[in-house]
Amino acid sequence: MPRSVERVALVHDFFVQDGGAERCAIELAALLPDAPVYTTFFDENRFGSRLDPRRVHTWPLQRAIGPTPRFRAFLPLYPIWFSMLDLRAAEVVISSSVAFAKAIRTSGRATHVSYIYTPMRYAWDLDAYLDRSSYGIAARVAAHTIRPALKAWDRRTARSPDLLVAISEEVRGRVRTLWGRDARIIHPPVDTSEITLALDHDGYYLVAARLLAYRRIDLAVEACLMLGRELVVVGDGPERASLERLAAGGPVRFLGHVERPTLLRLFSRCRAYLLPGIEDFGIAPLEAAAAGKPVVAYRAGGALETVLEDRTGIYFDHQDARSLAAAIERSESMVFDPATLRAHAERFDRRVFLDRWRQLLADLGVEGDVVGAAADT
Repeated sequence: MPRSVERVALVHDFFVQDGGAERCAIELAALLPDAPVYTTFFDENRFGSRLDPRRVHTWPLQRAIGPTPRFRAFLPLYPIWFSMLDLRAAEVVISSSVAFAKAIRTSGRATHVSYIYTPMRYAWDLDAYLDRSSYGIAARVAAHTIRPALKAWDRRTARSPDLLVAISEEVRGRVRTLWGRDARIIHPPVDTSEITLALDHDGYYLVAARLLAYRRIDLAVEACLMLGRELVVVGDGPERASLERLAAGGPVRFLGHVERPTLLRLFSRCRAYLLPGIEDFGIAPLEAAAAGKPVVAYRAGGALETVLEDRTGIYFDHQDARSLAAAIERSESMVFDPATLRAHAERFDRRVFLDRWRQLLADLGVEGDVVGAAADT
């Protein structure tokens, strides 16, 4: 807990698995280089090279058990801990909130800006989260039992921030519907400078995501099995074992977590990127576009903001494997201009993200010396 006056503090739910939310939080930490970072679990091996561990303040369980991959099992504890996290010494607090960080305590004089990835999925989208998942009966019963309390807590704590910033129009719509508040929009960053534009490919399709049931990676696996197309799946999660069983004997490779240079090569060499689920936003499809590769996406969610139909990708309209397979075959008969794909991705470049946050902080009266001038180099 903080003891002295801090001008700016940053809060994020957890740094365990590498995803879009963690990348946003790290960019915000770079933008505010003197801000302490408060979180629950912090995996120094995975994030320590991008976020100085000396800046990070974790909760007691980190010291007891370390950054466990079973961090989701502690769901009932997160609301309690973040509600108790006292940041009243800070003048400005930015919470990077997957579900819980928005609940922190601030003073009436402070400004609390919450960057919202989505209203709490465990509460509002529980059926989609559990459907087709490998969670057992006990976990399902427990989740449904606490769901009403989580909904009430999520709606109540959504009133705490002075300003909400959503990652997409999709999330802004959920915020309006579920919380009765409006939000500004700042899209997550795509670092196009590190991605090589490629004019050819090695024939495989690519998915890079946390392997959770609602991501519908099973549809990508089934569609590629139907067509006999090679699929490369990057990422880990509780559904990996069931997906590997589904793909047994087929042209599907599961690579698990890969280092960033390897992932960038995979983007550059794939034929197209597959997006079978409903995304809150979706950085990976834009990374594929930056590499000159089209996206085959389900027509819903964040894809509606990141995919230009017949220019940077195509949609499929029924969330089933046959519809996705038909879209993959259709994409193979189309010609996509790599320069157009790249230019589209650059509209979401990290420099745009940083500039918009700088402007927002300036509008809130955060002095320029607090904001890192070199964060976008």
